[in-house]
Amino acid sequence: MKKILLLTFLAIFSLSAFSQSLPKGSLVGVHSYTVTLNGSTTMQEFMDFETNKWAPALSKIYNCEVHILKHIRGENENKVGIIIIFKNEADRNKYYKQDGSLNELGKAANEKMKAIDQASKKLGTTSGGYTDWLVQ
Repeated sequence: MKKILLLTFLAIFSLSAFSQSLPKGSLVGVHSYTVTLNGSTTMQEFMDFETNKWAPALSKIYNCEVHILKHIRGENENKVGIIIIFKNEADRNKYYKQDGSLNELGKAANEKMKAIDQASKKLGTTSGGYTDWLVQ
């Protein structure tokens, strides 16, 4: 009986130890884009590129987490979602002015993304918007 209780406690503890959470003060950018595919590009090819090439590059250059979201149901059928997580608002502000435009460091980071952005545009283009949220 003691072994079962110990194993149950360890199982519950290990699940909570590895759960993902958004710490208070994190800044979360939620983006929604309509995708227009080029030529014979499939949505799966576009999503694979964004997930395996674009998102890791952006994450490294801007020092943030990037998650690509794929529509599975609801009203955003032809859209791609992106979640960008900065540790805090100050980390995001290193790259962006108050009005959302790039500052000098942001322009330098954007220049580093230029090649990967061009490769992405060969597969398809996006248009849409974003909202930034501060975790309370």
